[in-house]
Amino acid sequence: MSSVNLGWFLSSQTIYGIGSFAIMSMLFQLRFRKHIWTIAFISVLNSVINYLVYFNPAELKMGFIVPLISVLITFLYLSAVVKIPTLWSFVVTVTGGIVIPIVIQLGITFGSLGYFMPHELKHHIWRNYALDTISGLACCLVAFLLYIRGWSFRFDFDKLRFKWERFVVITISVLASISLPTTIILTHIHDITIALTFLSISSFLAFVFLLGYALKKEKDENEFLNTFKEVE
Repeated sequence: MSSVNLGWFLSSQTIYGIGSFAIMSMLFQLRFRKHIWTIAFISVLNSVINYLVYFNPAELKMGFIVPLISVLITFLYLSAVVKIPTLWSFVVTVTGGIVIPIVIQLGITFGSLGYFMPHELKHHIWRNYALDTISGLACCLVAFLLYIRGWSFRFDFDKLRFKWERFVVITISVLASISLPTTIILTHIHDITIALTFLSISSFLAFVFLLGYALKKEKDENEFLNTFKEVE
């Protein structure tokens, strides 16, 4: 396999991430353009985390945390930024943020006449960049078609909203921002590297960023309730 190009890897992964958010948003009628810069920022951070895990020799046994982090980031984005109920956040994350983008990428893989098959990706790393980029652009194209055609699911998300769920979102954000970096550092306390340091910082920033939104959501809800009480 050729050496990994950091710029191409981050670019292709970020495009794929934005595409996944785009199709998820259009599929469930969520506001995509309003949060585009937030989506871009967390997609870049997620791409950095993926790079530091996949291409760090010391972290080969931690590859399983990549999808876990992606799921957590998407879930917290939906709960804290888009502000939909936690149960729906989980459903939308799995279906719109994971399953649909993977199906599209698999369709491109098997429709490439062997060009993007696993053995080719293993020997030509630049084809991984191409696959992620094409998949991300395909997701954006499908999202655009869903938008102009009005093909999407419509749900009353607030029917499944519980009072306690905002505390769950804040708790998950706090635990994720602390536990993951701490675990990485403590398990490699004697052989900590620059890559591991950046991995800890990146994961910390991603979850603290979303924690900020969760706390803002809590503040806004409290202000709304106080205003409502004053009116009464």
